[in-house]
Amino acid sequence: YMIYSTCKKVVALSIVILLGFTAVTTAQEATTSSASKIFGGRAQYRTWSLGFNVGATAPSTLAGGVKDYAEGDLNLGYGLSVRKQLAHSFGLEFGLGAGKLSGSNGTGGNLAYETKLAYTASLSGVVNVATVDFLRRENVVNFLVKAGYGIAGYSYKITNALNVATDYKGTYGASGTKKYAQDNFIPVGLGAKFKVSNRVNFDLGYTMNFINTDKVDGTVAPGNDNWSYTSAGLEFSLGAKSKPNLDWVNPLALMYDELKDPTLRKELEALKQRVSTLEAA
Repeated sequence: YMIYSTCKKVVALSIVILLGFTAVTTAQEATTSSASKIFGGRAQYRTWSLGFNVGATAPSTLAGGVKDYAEGDLNLGYGLSVRKQLAHSFGLEFGLGAGKLSGSNGTGGNLAYETKLAYTASLSGVVNVATVDFLRRENVVNFLVKAGYGIAGYSYKITNALNVATDYKGTYGASGTKKYAQDNFIPVGLGAKFKVSNRVNFDLGYTMNFINTDKVDGTVAPGNDNWSYTSAGLEFSLGAKSKPNLDWVNPLALMYDELKDPTLRKELEALKQRVSTLEAA
Protein backbone atom coordinates (compact mmCIF):
# COMPACT_ATOMS: atom_id res chain seq x y z
CA TYR A 1 0.00 0.00 0.00
CA MET A 2 2.86 2.38 0.84
CA ILE A 3 4.51 1.79 -2.56
CA TYR A 4 1.18 2.33 -4.34
CA SER A 5 0.59 5.55 -2.40
CA THR A 6 4.08 6.85 -3.24
CA CYS A 7 3.57 6.09 -6.93
CA LYS A 8 0.32 8.05 -6.89
CA LYS A 9 2.09 11.02 -5.32
CA VAL A 10 4.86 11.00 -7.96
CA VAL A 11 2.31 10.84 -10.81
CA ALA A 12 0.15 13.55 -9.25
CA LEU A 13 3.16 15.84 -8.78
CA SER A 14 4.17 15.30 -12.42
CA ILE A 15 0.70 16.25 -13.66
CA VAL A 16 0.59 19.36 -11.48
CA ILE A 17 3.98 20.52 -12.80
CA LEU A 18 2.93 19.95 -16.41
CA LEU A 19 -0.41 21.75 -16.02
CA GLY A 20 1.22 24.64 -14.20
CA PHE A 21 3.80 25.31 -16.89
CA THR A 22 1.26 24.83 -19.64
CA ALA A 23 -1.01 27.42 -18.03
CA VAL A 24 1.66 30.12 -17.92
CA THR A 25 3.02 29.51 -21.43
CA THR A 26 1.38 29.30 -24.82
CA ALA A 27 2.52 26.29 -26.77
CA GLN A 28 2.60 27.61 -30.32
CA GLU A 29 4.57 26.54 -33.37
CA ALA A 30 7.76 28.58 -33.69
CA THR A 31 7.71 30.97 -36.62
CA THR A 32 11.45 30.48 -37.03
CA SER A 33 11.02 26.84 -38.02
CA SER A 34 9.75 27.76 -41.47
CA ALA A 35 13.01 29.63 -42.12
CA SER A 36 15.14 26.58 -41.26
CA LYS A 37 16.53 24.41 -44.03
CA ILE A 38 16.79 20.64 -43.88
CA PHE A 39 20.22 20.86 -45.50
CA GLY A 40 21.30 23.97 -43.61
CA GLY A 41 23.35 22.18 -40.94
CA ARG A 42 23.17 22.18 -37.12
CA ALA A 43 24.39 25.79 -36.82
CA GLN A 44 20.86 27.08 -37.53
CA TYR A 45 19.43 25.25 -34.48
CA ARG A 46 19.78 25.19 -30.70
CA THR A 47 21.46 21.87 -29.84
CA TRP A 48 22.37 22.11 -26.11
CA SER A 49 19.97 21.57 -23.22
CA LEU A 50 20.11 21.39 -19.42
CA GLY A 51 17.65 19.28 -17.42
CA PHE A 52 16.67 18.69 -13.80
CA ASN A 53 14.66 15.70 -12.56
CA VAL A 54 13.29 14.10 -9.41
CA GLY A 55 11.56 10.77 -8.85
CA ALA A 56 11.53 7.37 -7.15
CA THR A 57 14.28 4.73 -6.99
CA ALA A 58 13.50 1.03 -6.50
CA PRO A 59 15.82 -2.01 -6.06
CA SER A 60 14.18 -3.83 -8.99
CA THR A 61 13.45 -3.37 -12.70
CA LEU A 62 10.75 -4.35 -15.17
CA ALA A 63 13.30 -6.70 -16.74
CA GLY A 64 13.33 -8.77 -13.56
CA GLY A 65 16.47 -10.31 -12.08
CA VAL A 66 17.54 -11.87 -8.80
CA LYS A 67 16.32 -10.08 -5.65
CA ASP A 68 18.42 -10.49 -2.50
CA TYR A 69 15.62 -9.08 -0.32
CA ALA A 70 11.94 -10.02 -0.42
CA GLU A 71 10.64 -6.46 0.03
CA GLY A 72 11.98 -3.45 -1.86
CA ASP A 73 11.19 0.16 -0.96
CA LEU A 74 10.60 3.26 -3.03
CA ASN A 75 12.95 6.11 -2.16
CA LEU A 76 13.71 9.62 -3.36
CA GLY A 77 16.10 10.09 -6.28
CA TYR A 78 17.20 13.19 -8.15
CA GLY A 79 19.57 14.25 -10.91
CA LEU A 80 20.55 16.59 -13.70
CA SER A 81 21.48 16.13 -17.34
CA VAL A 82 23.32 17.94 -20.12
CA ARG A 83 22.48 16.93 -23.67
CA LYS A 84 24.00 17.68 -27.08
CA GLN A 85 21.61 17.01 -29.96
CA LEU A 86 23.60 15.78 -32.97
CA ALA A 87 20.57 15.26 -35.21
CA HIS A 88 16.79 15.39 -34.95
CA SER A 89 16.76 11.69 -34.08
CA PHE A 90 19.94 11.29 -31.98
CA GLY A 91 21.80 13.02 -29.16
CA LEU A 92 24.37 12.38 -26.42
CA GLU A 93 23.37 12.91 -22.78
CA PHE A 94 25.61 13.22 -19.72
CA GLY A 95 23.71 12.53 -16.51
CA LEU A 96 24.44 12.90 -12.80
CA GLY A 97 22.24 11.41 -10.08
CA ALA A 98 21.95 10.39 -6.44
CA GLY A 99 19.42 8.73 -4.15
CA LYS A 100 18.84 5.77 -1.86
CA LEU A 101 17.93 2.07 -2.10
CA SER A 102 16.51 -0.07 0.72
CA GLY A 103 14.76 -3.37 1.43
CA SER A 104 13.90 -5.84 4.18
CA ASN A 105 13.42 -9.55 4.97
CA GLY A 106 16.67 -10.45 3.30
CA THR A 107 18.43 -13.74 2.82
CA GLY A 108 21.72 -14.73 4.40
CA GLY A 109 20.63 -13.79 7.92
CA ASN A 110 20.19 -10.07 7.21
CA LEU A 111 16.89 -8.37 8.10
CA ALA A 112 17.26 -5.14 6.15
CA TYR A 113 19.64 -2.90 4.26
CA GLU A 114 19.92 0.75 3.25
CA THR A 115 22.24 1.83 0.46
CA LYS A 116 23.19 5.43 -0.23
CA LEU A 117 23.75 6.13 -3.93
CA ALA A 118 26.21 8.94 -3.32
CA TYR A 119 26.66 9.62 -7.04
CA THR A 120 26.03 8.17 -10.47
CA ALA A 121 27.59 9.54 -13.65
CA SER A 122 26.69 8.22 -17.08
CA LEU A 123 26.99 8.98 -20.80
CA SER A 124 24.11 7.72 -22.97
CA GLY A 125 22.99 7.81 -26.56
CA VAL A 126 19.39 9.08 -26.84
CA VAL A 127 17.29 8.12 -29.88
CA ASN A 128 14.03 9.82 -30.85
CA VAL A 129 11.98 6.81 -31.98
CA ALA A 130 8.52 8.27 -32.60
CA THR A 131 6.26 11.29 -32.36
CA VAL A 132 2.45 11.54 -32.42
CA ASP A 133 2.32 14.75 -34.47
CA PHE A 134 4.66 14.13 -37.42
CA LEU A 135 2.67 16.47 -39.72
CA ARG A 136 3.59 19.58 -37.70
CA ARG A 137 6.51 21.77 -38.67
CA GLU A 138 7.64 21.37 -35.06
CA ASN A 139 6.70 18.40 -32.86
CA VAL A 140 5.21 18.81 -29.40
CA VAL A 141 5.62 15.19 -28.17
CA ASN A 142 8.67 12.94 -28.61
CA PHE A 143 9.24 9.35 -27.45
CA LEU A 144 12.80 8.30 -26.64
CA VAL A 145 14.99 5.29 -25.86
CA LYS A 146 18.48 5.51 -24.43
CA ALA A 147 21.39 3.32 -23.36
CA GLY A 148 24.90 4.01 -22.19
CA TYR A 149 27.65 3.44 -19.64
CA GLY A 150 28.10 4.82 -16.14
CA ILE A 151 29.92 4.72 -12.80
CA ALA A 152 28.19 4.58 -9.40
CA GLY A 153 29.55 5.31 -5.94
CA TYR A 154 27.63 3.85 -2.98
CA SER A 155 27.79 2.67 0.62
CA TYR A 156 25.45 0.35 2.52
CA LYS A 157 24.22 -0.21 6.07
CA ILE A 158 23.13 -3.72 7.08
CA THR A 159 20.77 -4.80 9.88
CA ASN A 160 21.55 -8.42 10.80
CA ALA A 161 19.40 -11.17 12.31
CA LEU A 162 20.07 -9.79 15.83
CA ASN A 163 18.67 -6.42 14.73
CA VAL A 164 22.11 -4.82 14.98
CA ALA A 165 22.85 -2.22 12.29
CA THR A 166 26.37 -1.85 10.85
CA ASP A 167 27.35 1.05 8.61
CA TYR A 168 30.14 0.12 6.17
CA LYS A 169 30.80 3.64 4.94
CA GLY A 170 34.55 4.32 4.79
CA THR A 171 35.60 0.65 4.58
CA TYR A 172 35.82 0.14 0.80
CA GLY A 173 38.62 -0.31 -1.69
CA ALA A 174 41.80 -2.38 -1.51
CA SER A 175 42.97 -0.32 1.46
CA GLY A 176 39.63 -0.59 3.26
CA THR A 177 39.57 3.16 3.85
CA LYS A 178 37.65 4.52 0.87
CA LYS A 179 34.42 6.33 1.65
CA TYR A 180 32.37 4.65 -1.11
CA ALA A 181 32.50 1.50 -3.19
CA GLN A 182 32.57 2.17 -6.92
CA ASP A 183 31.36 0.02 -9.82
CA ASN A 184 30.29 0.50 -13.43
CA PHE A 185 26.73 0.06 -14.65
CA ILE A 186 24.66 0.05 -17.84
CA PRO A 187 21.61 2.40 -17.94
CA VAL A 188 18.76 1.49 -20.32
CA GLY A 189 15.69 3.72 -20.42
CA LEU A 190 12.48 4.91 -22.03
CA GLY A 191 11.08 8.42 -21.95
CA ALA A 192 8.64 10.97 -23.30
CA LYS A 193 9.11 14.71 -23.82
CA PHE A 194 6.28 17.25 -23.92
CA LYS A 195 6.92 20.68 -25.37
CA VAL A 196 5.79 23.39 -22.95
CA SER A 197 7.35 26.34 -24.78
CA ASN A 198 10.11 27.02 -27.28
CA ARG A 199 12.57 26.98 -24.37
CA VAL A 200 11.12 24.41 -21.94
CA ASN A 201 9.91 20.82 -22.13
CA PHE A 202 8.47 18.48 -19.50
CA ASP A 203 10.12 15.04 -19.31
CA LEU A 204 8.96 11.65 -18.03
CA GLY A 205 11.40 8.75 -17.85
CA TYR A 206 12.01 5.22 -16.65
CA THR A 207 15.60 3.92 -16.46
CA MET A 208 16.84 0.45 -15.56
CA ASN A 209 20.39 0.36 -14.19
CA PHE A 210 22.33 -2.91 -14.38
CA ILE A 211 25.43 -2.73 -12.19
CA ASN A 212 28.45 -5.00 -12.45
CA THR A 213 28.35 -6.27 -8.86
CA ASP A 214 26.14 -8.10 -6.35
CA LYS A 215 27.21 -5.98 -3.38
CA VAL A 216 25.06 -2.86 -3.78
CA ASP A 217 22.73 -4.14 -1.05
CA GLY A 218 25.59 -5.62 1.01
CA THR A 219 24.26 -9.17 0.53
CA VAL A 220 25.80 -11.65 -1.90
CA ALA A 221 23.47 -13.95 -3.86
CA PRO A 222 23.56 -15.41 -7.39
CA GLY A 223 23.21 -12.67 -10.02
CA ASN A 224 24.17 -8.99 -10.05
CA ASP A 225 22.07 -6.25 -8.46
CA ASN A 226 20.04 -3.66 -10.36
CA TRP A 227 17.78 -0.72 -9.66
CA SER A 228 15.31 1.50 -11.49
CA TYR A 229 14.60 5.23 -11.49
CA THR A 230 11.20 6.68 -12.44
CA SER A 231 11.44 10.42 -12.89
CA ALA A 232 9.77 13.65 -13.93
CA GLY A 233 11.59 16.86 -14.72
CA LEU A 234 12.10 20.01 -16.75
CA GLU A 235 14.60 20.56 -19.54
CA PHE A 236 15.75 23.97 -20.76
CA SER A 237 17.04 24.62 -24.27
CA LEU A 238 20.23 26.71 -24.40
CA GLY A 239 21.30 29.06 -27.17
CA ALA A 240 20.04 31.95 -29.31
CA LYS A 241 16.34 32.68 -28.97
CA SER A 242 16.03 33.28 -32.72
CA LYS A 243 16.95 29.65 -33.49
CA PRO A 244 14.55 26.69 -33.24
CA ASN A 245 15.44 23.67 -31.07
CA LEU A 246 16.73 20.71 -33.09
CA ASP A 247 14.81 18.33 -30.76
CA TRP A 248 11.46 19.52 -32.04
CA VAL A 249 12.18 20.12 -35.72
CA ASN A 250 10.37 17.76 -38.08
CA PRO A 251 12.77 17.01 -40.98
CA LEU A 252 10.01 15.56 -43.19
CA ALA A 253 7.91 18.72 -42.93
CA LEU A 254 10.96 20.92 -43.50
CA MET A 255 11.96 18.89 -46.55
CA TYR A 256 8.46 19.32 -47.99
CA ASP A 257 8.61 23.08 -47.40
CA GLU A 258 12.06 23.31 -48.97
CA LEU A 259 11.10 21.32 -52.06
CA LYS A 260 7.93 23.41 -52.49
CA ASP A 261 9.80 26.71 -51.94
CA PRO A 262 8.93 28.94 -54.95
CA THR A 263 12.37 30.58 -54.81
CA LEU A 264 14.03 27.19 -55.04
CA ARG A 265 11.80 26.22 -57.96
CA LYS A 266 12.70 29.44 -59.80
CA GLU A 267 16.40 28.74 -59.24
CA LEU A 268 15.92 25.21 -60.56
CA GLU A 269 14.14 26.47 -63.68
CA ALA A 270 16.91 29.04 -64.26
CA LEU A 271 19.52 26.30 -63.88
CA LYS A 272 17.69 24.10 -66.39
CA GLN A 273 17.61 27.01 -68.84
CA ARG A 274 21.35 27.60 -68.48
CA VAL A 275 22.03 23.89 -69.04
CA SER A 276 19.89 23.95 -72.18
CA THR A 277 21.77 26.99 -73.44
CA LEU A 278 25.13 25.33 -72.82
CA GLU A 279 23.99 22.14 -74.57
CA ALA A 280 22.86 24.16 -77.59
CA ALA A 281 26.18 26.00 -77.68
